[in-house]
Order: sequence, then C-alpha cells, then structure tokens
Amino acid sequence: MSVFGIISEFNPLHLGHQYLIEAARERGAQTVVCIMSGNTVQRGEFAVADQYLRAESAIRAGADLVLSLPFPWCSASAEAFASAGIEIARHFCDTLIFGSECGDIEKLKKAASIVATEKFHAEFCSRLDEGKQAASAYHDLLREYGVQSLSSNDVLGVAYIRAAIELQADLQFQTIARQGTAYTDQNLTETQYPSAIALRNLWQNGNFEESLSFVPPECAKLYQEARHDGRLIIPSALDAVWLSFFRLHHPDELAHCAGAEGGLAQRICSAANQATSTQELIEMIRTKRYTDAHLRRTMLFCLSNIRAEDLKSLPTYTTLLAANERGCNLLKKKRKESVFPVVTKPANAPVDSMQFQSAQRVDAVFSLATTKRLPADAMLTHSPYIEKK
Repeated sequence: MSVFGIISEFNPLHLGHQYLIEAARERGAQTVVCIMSGNTVQRGEFAVADQYLRAESAIRAGADLVLSLPFPWCSASAEAFASAGIEIARHFCDTLIFGSECGDIEKLKKAASIVATEKFHAEFCSRLDEGKQAASAYHDLLREYGVQSLSSNDVLGVAYIRAAIELQADLQFQTIARQGTAYTDQNLTETQYPSAIALRNLWQNGNFEESLSFVPPECAKLYQEARHDGRLIIPSALDAVWLSFFRLHHPDELAHCAGAEGGLAQRICSAANQATSTQELIEMIRTKRYTDAHLRRTMLFCLSNIRAEDLKSLPTYTTLLAANERGCNLLKKKRKESVFPVVTKPANAPVDSMQFQSAQRVDAVFSLATTKRLPADAMLTHSPYIEKK
C-alpha cells in the first residue's frame, strides 16, 4: 500500500492544499496522511482555528489521516520543523510530497545534500558570526555551491530532504510546482489558488465571506459554522496576554529561552512597557536581524519556557486529530507494529514530558483567543474527528 505524507499547517486549508492532496492520489497514493501543526504555526502565530477543526477540513478535502506536528517544533524555524515532521512521517508513510516554487526534486535533493555537509554548516555559522542575516547567508552560500534561486517552499523542501538524510529515514520525495499566488503573497487575485496569508487577512479584516470561493466547498460550510460558533481566533484578543507577560517578567528570567539570547529578551520586555498592542510591540523591536517570524517564535518560546536544546530533540508521540475509514485502518495497522506512539486524547499523553507541558501552556492561552472563550484545559479532553460514512 502506497502511503503519501504531507507536512502541513492548513491555516486555513484552501484550494491549493486540496490540489496537493489530489496530486498525491494521481501519483499513486492509496492513503494520504497529513502531519499538521497544532494550535500554533511556524511563523510563531496562533493558528486561525484549533487543530481539530483544521484537521476535519483536511479530511473533507480528501486526506485520510491527520496527525499532529506538535509544539514546540510546529513553531520552530525550518530545520527543527522539518526534523519533527520527518520523524513522524517516516513511521507512517513511504513517500513525502510537497509543493515548491521550482517543482524540481533533483535540484532540491542536490541542495539538501550540500546543506547536510559539515563544511556547509561551518561556513554558514562563520557568516552568521560575521553579522550576516541568516536567510541571505544561506542563499548566498548555496549559490556559491551552484544552486540558484530557492524560494520559501523550496527551502522547506530542502529541509525535509536534509532531515531525512540526517535521520536516515527511508522516505521517497516528490514535489509539484506551486500553482497560483506566491506563499508570501498577501493579496488575492483571480487565480484559483491563493496564499493562506491572503485568506487570513480577509478573515481578520472582516471580509470572511469573500474568502469562501477560494476554499473547497466541503470546507466552506465548516468554516462558516466555526465562525458562527465563535471558534475562529481573534489575534488582538491576546494583546493583553502578551503585553502583561513581558511587562511582568524580568529579562533575566527569559534570557535562557530559545531565540531570546543576545539581549533580545531585554528588547522585548522594554518595548512591552511602551507598546499598547502585540503588533506595535513587534514593530518596535523588528530589525533586519530579527524578522517578524523570529520575534513571534521567540515570544512563544518565552511564554512556554522552551530552550534551544528542546528544539534539537524530537517528538516522542503524536496525537490523532482526524481520520476516515482508510486512515483508521492504517492507524490500526501501525499501532499493531508499535512504530510510534499515537494518543487519541491529549490527556492520555505523557504528562511529565516537555512536549506535553509546553503544549498545554500554549493551548491554555489559545483558549482565550476565540470569541467563545474556553477553559484552560479544553483541548485536553477533545476527541478526534472520525468521518462516518
């Protein structure tokens, strides 16, 4: 049985995501497994809706099984994000498929083989020590090795392949050229496939209905119901949480957290005393060195007490978020093989682990971000979505 994996955020799921799932079927996938970010995403933001709702949208769009890509790795930079995703995918899938700007898997494999070498790592670190920005140092160095013009999803694809090399994961890789607007495009056009950023902007700017023509019809009703029930997040609802947290902490209490070294904890705490919103806080401390994504990740890691060494570890379990009959059959088979722990409810997870404790800390804050505010432990007893036929 051919099982294709997709490492995803679905924040929110749109027609481009459904296109990728359908492409996996066309390329021979009998079962499609999505390893999906939890309640926070890679840019360091809270997801637009909780992980169970987004997982249900994936099943409605054609996936068979959705497992969590847990915190803190789901909000880490590409290397840790990819390593965690591959660690889970390797136990359930034989092939990983992803979208990329170049659509050239051989180019991405070449780049990954270069990036995985000790020589590249040493040269990259040397350039960082010289004060160069990480992204420009990475791309400049790859160009010197003969790999040209990698964009956002290309870089993530390289990270997946590199992680598989380093973890010795027995996975095949396929990519399809990204269709429609660019990953970072914040505006909608007449193209069929939008960026998730553009859809999020519509949701947050009061233009929700306009977004629905860009999502699968099976998901549009789900999103409408979620909006009516108060399950979509309102980012500004957490302004007081963020500002209070950093106003009430001394920088020395946070300097050990991932990303907060080099005086950044001091910058954040100082700015929080003056800022009146999260966005204003970000704007006050943003620099060429500290991008919005880096700052938001660092703030999340401070909130959840995540250290750099935590991100270098790997997930010890995943959570079942959603499945249909095919997905349930695959999961049953894998559980018999005892390949990787899958918990059905978060409350059943190893409560003493860093993975559990950090996720619960973040989820307790996430529960305040929706119109319908929830108790801090709301996610602990949540059941997965199982499609009934």
